[in-house]
This record gives sequence, structure tokens and C-alpha cells, in this order.
Amino acid sequence: MSSVRIISGTLGGRRIKTIKNKNLKPTPEKLREQLFSWIRPELSGARCLDLFAGSGALGFEALSNGASEVVMVEQNPDIYRNLKENRELLGAESAINLLRQSAEDFIRRTNEKKFDFIFFDPPYIKDYVKQLIPKLLTKLAEDNVKIYIETDSHETIQINSEICLINSSSSGKAKGYLYELIKN
Repeated sequence: MSSVRIISGTLGGRRIKTIKNKNLKPTPEKLREQLFSWIRPELSGARCLDLFAGSGALGFEALSNGASEVVMVEQNPDIYRNLKENRELLGAESAINLLRQSAEDFIRRTNEKKFDFIFFDPPYIKDYVKQLIPKLLTKLAEDNVKIYIETDSHETIQINSEICLINSSSSGKAKGYLYELIKN
């Protein structure tokens, strides 16, 4: 079993275990480090959604850097079980709400819950950005939400005109984009 290091914050230096699964691709450390250097000043007390949670690296990092609540959504039963074990190992049961369901079901079924930060790191070969980002923005986003989208470095994404690119970075085969929702 391999592991991913939490980079900074109160849990910085701790490791979360990851299982072998062809669909699991933790956000590279360099990308996480860059992302959290951008958003850390705004994370204190924030509500975060880690959709397609996978290893949970983004959600655990957000909690470590001051988020008050993190919702992790993961459909795969083995990956979900691993997330649950890591949440317990870190003593984060009260701050992390872990849900085993598809991203589509979560978006469709969730009402009256808004997030300040959304981490969106779906399987690369699917067209989830085009399918789900408009629904996410309509149903689950606070005004001025920050949304991090991770894609394959060769993939181009078409984004809703309501969101504005703030920053981007890449590492290996992954490219990360940080957007902000601009509501008129």
C-alpha cells in the first residue's frame, strides 16, 4: 500500500494510505502545494466539497489548512473504505462527512447546501466537466465560490462564462485550474 503526504497545516507531514486502483490518481504533491498556496488565506472556516474524492488528498489538505467542514463524495466501495480508514486515523470524523455515492447523485439529491470551495478531480477520460460543472454552480456554489478542476495535461476544457480563471499549474500528466464564480 502506498501513501500520500499531507503537505501543510495542522496535519502537515502526516500520511494517508492509498490503495491500488486503476481509477485512483492522487493529485500530485506539486499541484496540491501550488493550489493550497493560492487558497490557504481564504480556507479558515470554509465549507469544502471534494467531489470524486479518490485518495482524499484535497479534502484532507483543506481540513489541515483551516476548513471547518469537508464533504467527500466517492462512489467506489474500496476507495470509500480507504477514505473512511484515513478519516479515522486522522481523527477527523466530526469535520469530514464521507458519502458513498456517485457525483451525479450527490448533485441531484443535495439541496440547501452551499460550498465555499469545490475540488473537482474526476476520471480524466470522462466528460464530467461539461456535464456537471453547470449543475454544481447552480445548486451547490456560494457566491464567489472557488472551484479547482484537475484534468489530464493534454485535455482542453470548455467552461461556463460565469466562472473566471484565477490560476493554473501543471505537474506531470495533470493540470490544475482554479476558477472563481462571478455572479452578477
